[in-house]
Amino acid sequence: MRFTSEFIEQVRQANDIVSVISDYVSLKRRGRNFWACCPFHNEKTASFSVASDKGFYYCFGCHAHGDVFQFVMARENISFSEAVERLAERAHIPLPEVEKSAEDMARDKKRDRLYEINEMAGNFFHNCLVKTRYGEPGLAYFHRRHLTNETIHSFKLGFAPDSWDKLTRAFEKKGVTGQELLEVGLAKEKNGHYYDAFRNRVMFPIRDGRGRIVGFGGRVLDDSKPKYLNSPETLIFNKRHLLFAMDKAHKAIFDEGRAILVEGYMDVISAHNRGICNVVASLGTAFTEEQARLLQRQAKELVLSYDMDTAGRQATLRAMEIVRGLGLHVRVVTLPQGKDPDEYINTAGPEKLREAIENAPNVLDYMLMTALKQYDDTTLDGKADIVAMLIPVLAQEDNRIVLETFMKKIAAKLQVDENAVRNEFNKYVTAHPETRQQQVVISRSVYQENAAVRGKGKNAVSEENILRFLVEKPEACARMRELVVPKFFTSTARSGIFEKILELQATQGTYTLADLQPLLTQEESGELARIMVLPEVPMSEAVITDYVKRFRLAELQQQYKEYSARAAAYGQQNDPRLVETLAMCKKIQNEMKRWA
Repeated sequence: MRFTSEFIEQVRQANDIVSVISDYVSLKRRGRNFWACCPFHNEKTASFSVASDKGFYYCFGCHAHGDVFQFVMARENISFSEAVERLAERAHIPLPEVEKSAEDMARDKKRDRLYEINEMAGNFFHNCLVKTRYGEPGLAYFHRRHLTNETIHSFKLGFAPDSWDKLTRAFEKKGVTGQELLEVGLAKEKNGHYYDAFRNRVMFPIRDGRGRIVGFGGRVLDDSKPKYLNSPETLIFNKRHLLFAMDKAHKAIFDEGRAILVEGYMDVISAHNRGICNVVASLGTAFTEEQARLLQRQAKELVLSYDMDTAGRQATLRAMEIVRGLGLHVRVVTLPQGKDPDEYINTAGPEKLREAIENAPNVLDYMLMTALKQYDDTTLDGKADIVAMLIPVLAQEDNRIVLETFMKKIAAKLQVDENAVRNEFNKYVTAHPETRQQQVVISRSVYQENAAVRGKGKNAVSEENILRFLVEKPEACARMRELVVPKFFTSTARSGIFEKILELQATQGTYTLADLQPLLTQEESGELARIMVLPEVPMSEAVITDYVKRFRLAELQQQYKEYSARAAAYGQQNDPRLVETLAMCKKIQNEMKRWA
């Protein structure tokens, strides 16, 4: 099957390369990249590097290389199309099909119908809230929680009337059957009769990433149980794969590089109501790996704002375990008097909440503060309890420098011998091998191997950085092609990559990795992968211009060397071409001064 570059890019974005490769080999983070012993050849020290943010892997030992598709192709011995299909399935992305089977068409029709019914229900609940007397208690509730009418409309908040069948009867008149309402979770059935699933509750529509209503959350206004009621799992609603308000928050999360995870719908809405829009919540379930990956695509930092009780601490530990290996830095907000974000933003104001978020400690410091509050650090039993509480958290930390530093910090805080803390840590890790605290030792030959592949040209690093810049900034290519020419590159592989980038820019106006990679030779593909996993150097067009000067000077110096040698030979032979050659030497010298 021939896939469009847009579809390939969609599948690539949905499959984090670290996550995919982690299904086959245990990766450890070292600096910006993740490392492991190569899955394609035998080795005792790690030379296999994965750049999560760039989407490439490269082995400095056997030179295996590529992106997420090439990794699956190599490991599973399958074609590119099969790798795309497998990764699309992994990310729950439907394959584009020219012709669909009757079964597929029936399933799509069913999904569309469920989306339609949910949208109708969203309108029903919202209209009940803002246009009828039935919704007056709900509207008063939202106004007491300081929500503006604009926020109420933006989130399409609603109210389910205090009636057994108000929605059911209204929808039956519109041609929606009781069975359809049952399938979407809006009705229940008893003895052949259908009745409303949500009654006398304020309603929170739950949307997927495309903004479609896939389910609802309902909250009672009194002390009846359950306090919150969510739609059941349906054909279009899977709680593990969704975050409340992600459809509204994703841009703010991306722009700020930070996601704030809270517990309740009102925590989210109150934050958005006051202009803090990078806030989301899990849907009445524990934070899941699928939800973490949604955030990882948009942010580098996750700030947790849970209740500060035992359950909240356990949720914090669980979240830390889930994001481990994803490259997300985790911090924890502790609000005064144990208030939740909804209470705090409405009493202290949004700026105070922003300040608390900015000053939020990392997970280790948060757990240390919590342990010191819970136990008496002046007693032997208290010291032991504090260490016992912290070690499971420490065991989740992959960064050895952080780990060693924090063990020193614990020992100093408790005024105990550092080796005692380390011994307790080692005992815990030995008893819990699932913590995977074994070290990954990066091969000493990595740097020599990289230097050998790079080549000895003095501008080789500049060539690498120019290519990385152009791959990541296609919008700059039109301007760069006026400055950089293929002959500047000393490596045929790097020159080939550059020429194909120029070709794509000339024919398409822009390009993606999906456009570029099929054009590359095996050598060029390996070189691009190696470049993309190297330590990143801050780049800009100004830096590129400086590189161009270096290239031009190097070219002129070579020309000057050649003409000087020619002039020396002409001088010995009394050749009349000497005058012309010396004039060229002078011209090149002047040009060198200009570029220098």
